[in-house]
Amino acid sequence: MNEDKFIKKAEVLTEYIKIGETKLDEIIKNGNFVEPIPIEGFAHSLYSVLEIQKWMDDQKQKRNIKK
Repeated sequence: MNEDKFIKKAEVLTEYIKIGETKLDEIIKNGNFVEPIPIEGFAHSLYSVLEIQKWMDDQKQKRNIKK
């Protein structure tokens, strides 16, 4: 298993799913994306890379099921 790491929202947008921040906020609010992790002492919540990768794999599986 790969090692997990926490990343900022900006990295989610630029390194992983490459959508706009407004769209990301919308899909999080609708429960369709990984929930950010609030960490005491940090100004912003962080995201788990492994959770994002699992979410991406799940999206590919949904695509494959629809065909």
